[in-house]
Order: sequence, then C-alpha cells, then structure tokens
Amino acid sequence: MTQTDLRSHLARAEAALNAGDFDDCHVALDAAFAIDPGSLAALWLYTHATPYREGDPVLSRLVTFAANTRLPDPLRSQLHFMLAKAYDDMGKTCESFDSVLTANRLHETRFDDAGTERLTAALIERVRATPLVQLSPARPRMIFVIGMPRSGTSLTAQMLGAHPAITNMGERTALGSALARPLPADRQPHLAFLETLSHASLKRAQTTYLEGLPTDTIALDKMPENYVFAWAIPMLFPDAQILHLTRDRTATCWSCFKNDFREGHAYSYDWTTLQNHYDRHLALTDLARARAGDNWHRVRLEDLTRDPRATLSPVLRNLGLDWDPALAAPETAGGDMPTLSKWQVRQGIDPRIAGGWRAYEPLIRARWPDTP
Repeated sequence: MTQTDLRSHLARAEAALNAGDFDDCHVALDAAFAIDPGSLAALWLYTHATPYREGDPVLSRLVTFAANTRLPDPLRSQLHFMLAKAYDDMGKTCESFDSVLTANRLHETRFDDAGTERLTAALIERVRATPLVQLSPARPRMIFVIGMPRSGTSLTAQMLGAHPAITNMGERTALGSALARPLPADRQPHLAFLETLSHASLKRAQTTYLEGLPTDTIALDKMPENYVFAWAIPMLFPDAQILHLTRDRTATCWSCFKNDFREGHAYSYDWTTLQNHYDRHLALTDLARARAGDNWHRVRLEDLTRDPRATLSPVLRNLGLDWDPALAAPETAGGDMPTLSKWQVRQGIDPRIAGGWRAYEPLIRARWPDTP
C-alpha cells in the first residue's frame, strides 16, 4: 500500500460523504485507516460521517493524538474540534464544551475585527446613499438563500431544490465577483462599484452573474455570505426571492464556534469577534430587506423544522408554484453537499436540529456572562 492508495481511498471517502453515501464512505475509510491509522484527513472524514459511540476505536485514537503536546497547535486544534463532536454525539456536554474551548484556543487564525467593522459601516453608508435602480427581470428566475453559517441554509436549499421546478446550484461565488470593480489593491472593489453605479454597470454585473446558469428552471443560489451583497439583489433581479435564514443568536454563534470550517470564517474562532460578526450580518440584512419588500423572507430554522409547509409556502406562492411533497423529504433529494451540514440534512427534517444547543446554554452563559 502506498500514499497514492491512501489518497485514492480518501478521495472516494470524501466523494461518498458529500453524496450522502455513508456506507461507501466507511468502506473507503477502513481502507485508508489500514494504511495510516493516524491520517488526519481520514479522521476528519470519519468524524463527519459517524455518530460516535462509547468504545469506538477511532475515538480512542483521537484522545491519544489530541493529548500529544509535541504536535503543532493547529493540528491539535483540529483534533480537539473532532473530539468535541465525538463527545457531543455521546451526550458528554462538559467534555465537548472543554474540547471546543481548547480547539479555538489552539487555532492560529487571526481576524481583523475592527477593520471589518469599518468596512461594513462604509458599505452600509454608501448603499443608503445609492438610489434603488432596478433592471428588468432576467432568466432564470432566482432564489437566494443567505444567512450566517449553521443557520439552516443547507437544509433550506436541499428542501427547495427537491421541487421539480427548482434547481439548487449550490454555493456560487459569482455575486461578489460580479459586483467587484477591478482596482488597485488599496481600494475596496465593492465600494468602488457603488461609487460608479449606473444602469450599464448593473447590466454588466447581471450578465456576468448569470453566465453559465440554465434558463429553463428557477435557479437557487445557496451562498450564505451573499448577505454582504444582498443590497444588490433587488437591483439586479427584482423578482428574485431572498430567504434569510435565522435561528437563535447564541445558538448560531455556538454552532459556528464549535466547528472547524477549515477554510474561511476566520471570525468564528473567538467568541466576542463571532458575536460582533453576527451583528454585522444583521445590519447588512436589515439594509437589504428594506429594498426587497415582499420578496424578502425571514425564515427561522425553528419554524422551518416544526412546520416546513407553512414556512416555505409564501416563497412558493411568490414563484407561482404549489407545495410539492418532495420538499418534506430533503434526505432523498440527492446531489453533492460539500458543507458541514451534510450529515444533519441527510437525516431529514428534525426539530431537534434547532434546539440541540440548549444543553450548552448554561456553560456558555457561565463562561461569557455578557452573552445577550
């Protein structure tokens, strides 16, 4: 067995995990562990494909590796994030909480909170000073699902994408790119776009965004961070439906804090910074909601999991669609899901998704008494 074999098994495991084929994922991981029982990639995939139970041999390896202080801090951070998930699976709340704290303490990502606050304030000020210029509707008709990570965007996109008239295009980065004006490095490209906004520049942005999208469907863009650019959606796509996913503020922040995103979301490794960023996200969505009118839908995860039909029917009505039973069974919709929510969504609609954080609330408030 070689490193090439290991990489092949890991690729198969990741593809199976994203597709929701957990059995095949475990077959591939068994082969990977036979080559390298300490493969960090295999441990991460196993953790996100497996509900841990007492006596799990992988758990014992995680405990041993995480306790090894000779390992680099970023590596130990990843191991503690995995341990936190394992302990949570087993209902060991205190152990999971402690592992989350350790994982974030060891993480080396830094985030410019003050700089991001200044940039957000400048963007909001510029948008407020910009008139609402709207283009004519284009095809395909769009749905945008936005919100903080861990707020239910994956579940919502999977549900709506199960409708035969809607195509879930996944997390597209096209909106931010379309709204960026190329400039020297010392200028902010989205502020520059607003400063020179015109009907022609909006039309170019619309054309750029729509490139490659099918026109014979309703297309759904599930990029959570499009809340930064949501102010532009009513200008580019005046008939687009915008779903802002929300859940309890502390629940959202805790769910971000206890997960290692591996890429992006650098604000999520410090509790105070994370809460500041949550508030910035609300300021940006409040700004956009005022422009979108009846096309804006604030969807609470708690409501979505309790009564999906009542929650999503207003969106469907605005699209001229009827409720389809497939929306209530997102676990059968298929398709790749390269997000941290891949296990949860494949389990179907479960109200416990929204409330599972409550076991940690006393520990959170004891640790951070100023948490709202």
